[in-house]
Amino acid sequence: MTSKLVQKHPIKGSREFRLAEDEIQYTIKSPFKTDSLSVLYDVLNSEPVISGSTLSFISNVNKEPLVEMFLNKPDKKTFDQFVKSLQQKIIENDFGRFRVGDKGIDVDIVRLDESIEMLQKSVDPTEIELLLAALIELKTKPSDIKCQNNVAEAFNDLGFAQSQVIIHAPYINFMFSGNRWHDDA
Repeated sequence: MTSKLVQKHPIKGSREFRLAEDEIQYTIKSPFKTDSLSVLYDVLNSEPVISGSTLSFISNVNKEPLVEMFLNKPDKKTFDQFVKSLQQKIIENDFGRFRVGDKGIDVDIVRLDESIEMLQKSVDPTEIELLLAALIELKTKPSDIKCQNNVAEAFNDLGFAQSQVIIHAPYINFMFSGNRWHDDA
């Protein structure tokens, strides 16, 4: 994991970024001043925006760029590795995302089947088709961690449709947030 990035620009000065545990810390040195800032990962959107010669990570709160980097500096490989590391930190600190731990989750097939039926009856299937496909696959392989991760990712990618899923199939929320395998099992 690349945890530090140093960038230099002939006119705009230099920027140094460092990934800490809960935040990205950076220093911007321009010809006339030096600013040191830090931004918590959980306020950043993990998908950066490219504009001209900069790549920015945007605030989830006000949609303004909070972290701006010179595109592909100091070199493309180092830059891409750092951006990937930053994205991973942002995702890890997004506590609203469903996740599957190393030991997986305990899936109740009866409740999962009820959830699938409720979603098929109550929610436009075109809005949740990837989630439905992942749930149906999970039903056939309930202890497969890859299938569990597919459901989590499909849910995380839903956007506004997440609320409909939680309303009509509350077991899905329970499955990922309140029902983990235990080490002593």
